[in-house]
Amino acid sequence: IFYMLIGFIRFHFCCGFQCAFAALKASRSSTDHTPSHWAEINGSHCGEHHQSPIDIVTSIVTTDPKLDNFTFVNFSSQHSIRTITFNGHSVQCDMEDNEVEVSGGGLSGQYSVKQFHFHWSKDGAGSEHLVDDHRYKMEMHIVTEKKDVPGGDVLSHKDGIAVLGFFINVSNRLYHNEMSEPWQMLTSYLENITAELNHNISLSDLIGHVDLSKFYRYMGSLTTPMCDEAVVWTLFQEPIQVHKDLLQKFPENTGLSFNYRPSQSLNGRKITASPATPLPEGE
Repeated sequence: IFYMLIGFIRFHFCCGFQCAFAALKASRSSTDHTPSHWAEINGSHCGEHHQSPIDIVTSIVTTDPKLDNFTFVNFSSQHSIRTITFNGHSVQCDMEDNEVEVSGGGLSGQYSVKQFHFHWSKDGAGSEHLVDDHRYKMEMHIVTEKKDVPGGDVLSHKDGIAVLGFFINVSNRLYHNEMSEPWQMLTSYLENITAELNHNISLSDLIGHVDLSKFYRYMGSLTTPMCDEAVVWTLFQEPIQVHKDLLQKFPENTGLSFNYRPSQSLNGRKITASPATPLPEGE
């Protein structure tokens, strides 16, 4: 999740979450504000040691029996997605307040879904996370906030934010089929990107037939400044399958060629997987 604009960079919480934009004027020394220079931004955590995204190397992943099945509340509701916007760094869909929730899956409490957004690349693969050095075509992030956090400051807690990450692959299925319909409806808004959603689309419609019992887990950060290390990450192993023509609408209609942060060092962190997730032999 990143972007350089001429003369300033936009900050936001958790991959576009709780967008709190602030202008940062270009310094007289012509400091570069691309991701490799984010650590130089005053007050940022971007140079710390538990940053995201990462490459999930499956040979070092271990199974954690505590990563049980998730409980999803109102993920199938077709009236919970409020608006769709292009905020300069991603296409983001905001949710109705306190309507869609998730718990279980090894999470330490109940989390409320705030928004979801996408990462892509016009000329190739554009997912933020990698698996064994493989980058998928796109990645969808469902951003949630932990409920009942003392003081309400979720960014001050290492698990204050939980992001559910879904890889997206190019599908060879016919353009017009049951699985493509919700994605056709969603991408139809990209030509008029600031709008209320009038179609009946749910998170479950977009996720499709992904096996939600198979996932990876690690502790990390927001992937844009200020890169707060307050995120418990879940990456589902199975990708969502979407027709290539629909995926191409993201860069073409937004004019944004790519929007992913390069992979960050693991720095000794553990990556675990749910018991249902197949791992290389010996794990």
